[in-house]
Amino acid sequence: MHTKSIRNEIESPATSPVQRLLHRLGSLSLSAQFLIAASLIVFGLMTGVSFFVAAQVEKAAQNAAGAAGAVRMQTLVAPLIERSANGDFRFDDAFRSNIANLIGQGPPGQRIINIKIWSADGRQIYPPGASNDELIIFDELEQALAGHTVVSRTTDEKHEYSDEEASQSLLEVYGPLLTSSEGEVLLAGEIYEESKVLERQIADTRHTSMVGVFLLSVPMLSLLYLVVRRGARLIEQQRRTLRESLRNAIELSVDNNRLRLLADNARIEAGKLNERILDQIGADLHDGPVQLLTLVKLRLSDLVTPRPDVSPTTRDALTKILDLVGNILDEVRNLSAGLVLPELEHATIDEALQLATKRYLEITGRDTSLIGSVGMELRIPDLSICLYRFVLEGLMNSYRHANSNSHMVRCSFKRGRLFVAVVDIGERPVLPSKREVQRARLGKVSQKRRIRSFGGRMRYFPRRNGSFAIASLPIGNDD
Repeated sequence: MHTKSIRNEIESPATSPVQRLLHRLGSLSLSAQFLIAASLIVFGLMTGVSFFVAAQVEKAAQNAAGAAGAVRMQTLVAPLIERSANGDFRFDDAFRSNIANLIGQGPPGQRIINIKIWSADGRQIYPPGASNDELIIFDELEQALAGHTVVSRTTDEKHEYSDEEASQSLLEVYGPLLTSSEGEVLLAGEIYEESKVLERQIADTRHTSMVGVFLLSVPMLSLLYLVVRRGARLIEQQRRTLRESLRNAIELSVDNNRLRLLADNARIEAGKLNERILDQIGADLHDGPVQLLTLVKLRLSDLVTPRPDVSPTTRDALTKILDLVGNILDEVRNLSAGLVLPELEHATIDEALQLATKRYLEITGRDTSLIGSVGMELRIPDLSICLYRFVLEGLMNSYRHANSNSHMVRCSFKRGRLFVAVVDIGERPVLPSKREVQRARLGKVSQKRRIRSFGGRMRYFPRRNGSFAIASLPIGNDD
């Protein structure tokens, strides 16, 4: 069992988790696939909208905090800065005490945590420390020295922070603190404020936007799901109907093919049976009426010989009767010979056509040419007899009704079909009487029936300079 499972794992191609997931999704119904795809899209958009709204709220709150911080610096910190006699800024104990009193003021969640002062050359001059002599220039400070108010956070490291500042997410408000009469910023202030109110506003806004989008998207998804589910049910019903129709059509096609094959086989068998019946009729004529007519002819021959008891008038009458019986006997023999064709039992199609032209020569004494051939050795006895009779009857019809025309037989094999044509060229046939017209019509009908019994078609084309009859028969590979 273990070896079989290992072999199955080796023979079956490995599929990745993504492919397995796609296969499972593909096996779901159309409505379920739509619900999953629409949910992912809608809730993804919902999340994006909530973060976008939160970002806009955060930006607006930071701008408001920046404006409030700038006002605080101008109203609370700037008045406390004094200059010494030599023009330097003085940060004495009184100043430090006043600044210390400002720390912790403000509404809850927005209290001041620390205050820093930067000089125009980028040095931190308050509160005093080891880094006061270092020149630190960063974007926020540059914008503040240029006269703009900038809001940032301590999470983005810009300069050295204390442990307390680094451990909290505080708002940093940079802005001009003191300016000269020419508008040049002499000192820039930095106020650290708590951001709890801002974070709470952002969280509330994000939550509100997500809830709002969720409340809007759920009914929309539900309505769309119902519509798609109804459409999916209709599609599935139509698919089942189409499958059932296709199944019925396939069954009907199979039945039609089976019936067509049965009909073709029955038609071919009828043609074979017809040829056998004609052969039997020929044998019966030869064994029955031919023998009786021969006996009658012999008895009449005895009566026609000179005898004293027979008058000349009676002898003349018997002679005419003997001639009539001889003519009838010749016609019946010819008919019997035409119906009995033992030489075609093992003949090919080409040999059957050659025998037909040879038989025509024996009967009429006129030669005819055979042009073309099948190109392969086909031995179908019943079909050979059918083509033999078709060609011989066509030649005999041309001989009776267009004796002065030249006769020929053409044969070819193209794309699984055998074409045999009997052609006479010269003058257009003219039938002398209605009887001959009816006889010719019956001959054409018998030819068409004979060819049609083997699944073929026969067409007759009268021309000004003659006529030709064409037989087209399908030759299968199984023949």
